[in-house]
Amino acid sequence: MSYQSAWQGGRLGTLRVEEGRLLDAGRAVAEAADAPPPAGSKAGIPAVDWWITSHCNLACDFCYGPVPGKDPVECRPEILQALAASSARVVTFCGGEPLLVRKVGQYAANLRQCGKSTVLNTNGELLRKRLDQGFRLADFALVGVSIEGSTPDIHRAMRGQKADLDEVIEAARLVAKEPGVSLKLATVVSGVNRDDLPALARTVRDLAPDIWRLYQYSRRGDQNSGQQRHWLADDEFRRLAEVAADLVAPVPTAPSTEAETEGCLIVDPAGNVLQPAGASYFRRGNCLDNPLDRIWAEITGRSAIINNKRWLSVLS
Repeated sequence: MSYQSAWQGGRLGTLRVEEGRLLDAGRAVAEAADAPPPAGSKAGIPAVDWWITSHCNLACDFCYGPVPGKDPVECRPEILQALAASSARVVTFCGGEPLLVRKVGQYAANLRQCGKSTVLNTNGELLRKRLDQGFRLADFALVGVSIEGSTPDIHRAMRGQKADLDEVIEAARLVAKEPGVSLKLATVVSGVNRDDLPALARTVRDLAPDIWRLYQYSRRGDQNSGQQRHWLADDEFRRLAEVAADLVAPVPTAPSTEAETEGCLIVDPAGNVLQPAGASYFRRGNCLDNPLDRIWAEITGRSAIINNKRWLSVLS
């Protein structure tokens, strides 16, 4: 798949990417710097969530990510190029489990050289192993680690029998020790772990993250099969989030209802640009065929995305 479009990307410098072949990305970015901004784009993209892989080492029944399949890995360098040339201030590596991609740190380093803030969202299970293999936390401005329960049993009830709470807690501690890297803890609040949330708040307070993100369980996604056991009413989620916020203080919280989590701009493994909508996703285009900023300019619900990403001010 060729990538031929040029557009406004600011002063991005030279981006060198290698995925079995070396792309002449610096030339494309230089051309992009001279291109006019897309018509109608009033504000830059606050953040893009890159589903860099559809694969995961766990099988959570509340997963709203891509269905595992044969990832078009040959698209990754060109997607990286599209992200670098966009106005996105933050790029989040997610999926799937991004630590299954050995070059995820290299991709993040390339984007940071282009002035982007980079975020890693991981279930934490592989972090210690990847660090032993040379992975660098310093390639990211923030690392988010998922924690779903205060005990191994509750954490496994959410994330499956392979889930290891001790590994997750160790991952959070490793991130917290890394100079210049912020720690986010993330919890999906559902009918399964709702009663454990006060105890989990105390665990989170002890780990002292920079922010605790609380997500109401969402029915969204083709592989999300846990609707019956995970469903939680809006008012119940808000009540639980308020209690958790009081217990975890002074750690700040950033809760999101199911409706609020629609405020995302996603790039999937094939470059498709997706926006959550109800129980599914609406395809806005493909960043390999059309500049991200042009796609962004055509989205009528940009304010929802801007509002949902305000928590990223922690990076300041």
